[in-house]
Amino acid sequence: MKVNKRKFLKKLHQNKFLIVVHRGSHGGNIIENTSDAVKVSQLQHADIVEMDISMSTDNDFFVFHDGGEERLLDENRNIQELSTTEINSKHFRNALGDTISKSVETFDYFYNHINRDVFLNIDRSWDYWDTFLPELDNYEVMREYFILKSPVKRECLEKLNNHSVQYLYFPIVTNVEELEVLADYPNLNIVGFEIIEKGLRFELVNAPAFDKYRNGDYMFLSNSIRLNDKNVLFGGLDDNLALLSGMDQSWTKTLDFGINAIQTDWPDVLNEYRSHLI
Repeated sequence: MKVNKRKFLKKLHQNKFLIVVHRGSHGGNIIENTSDAVKVSQLQHADIVEMDISMSTDNDFFVFHDGGEERLLDENRNIQELSTTEINSKHFRNALGDTISKSVETFDYFYNHINRDVFLNIDRSWDYWDTFLPELDNYEVMREYFILKSPVKRECLEKLNNHSVQYLYFPIVTNVEELEVLADYPNLNIVGFEIIEKGLRFELVNAPAFDKYRNGDYMFLSNSIRLNDKNVLFGGLDDNLALLSGMDQSWTKTLDFGINAIQTDWPDVLNEYRSHLI
């Protein structure tokens, strides 16, 4: 059964472009990948909130991006090496590095503390799709608001393609050949593409292979987030460039490529920019 796209397409068509918030809005005592971060994202006019899934050694699902354990939890081990009891005993560090009372949220807690009308881009769940997809089936009320993504790996696509519920999905595309791989899985409920442009020539987003999707019904997402000084996610057109050199130098150029969704760490600024577009 394919999940109906109508709510997603309505959101896509009613905006000049979609604002996707990376890990939810965070700062101060509002911690990334929490229900609080989702609530703040909505205050800052987000259309989609990205969040990450990790799994404990007891096979319980938590909303957390592994790799951030030392920074956020003062823990050297990967969260996937911790038991549910150990994870529950941890407390977050806030933006100033002070430990606060907030703990890592299970997916169930997270779900039960957010609004039911927020689109969630569920990231980094693909390694657990054998068990996470059946778990996700239990949250039927928000089924039309869940959007899965993954790299274009056949082992992932096979699981998604064969699951009884075909969730809204957009692959992370890094080359044209991956579009050919996607064609081998007809049950995928594709609503768009996250396009990674590591070079500066923008050959992928301009590729003729995307032409059949340029009809307004598919999301073309670029990453404006700046993870560090090394990773280039969309040809150097990122949040830093927009904020420090001018929005026309980054976001305007991004939209000129036919992009209709931008993932950012600065949703309020991006929304202000969007509100002034003709």
